[in-house]
Amino acid sequence: CPGSKMEALRALLVPALIPEVCFEAMKERPLHAQCLKILLSKGLGYGIVAGSAMVKLPQVLKLYGARSGAGLSLGAVGLELLALGGSVAYSVGHGFPFR
Repeated sequence: CPGSKMEALRALLVPALIPEVCFEAMKERPLHAQCLKILLSKGLGYGIVAGSAMVKLPQVLKLYGARSGAGLSLGAVGLELLALGGSVAYSVGHGFPFR
């Protein structure tokens, strides 16, 4: 059924990657420039966040496997948390969306 495939695609894309208006516009014209820019921007944003999380995954798994945080620098972890907290506070304070 073409309609059910389109609804499945809508559920995947709207509102996580594109607004409803763009979904409708791209049904008529798939290479809609403004909507493609939105899709690319959101996709890259999610990719950056996922990549940033993946960078820490090996360390987290190693710590979990060892059941110990011995050898970690408390200062380095604290500075990393401070930097991340500052970035989150700035983004929330300025109302930057993350969806």
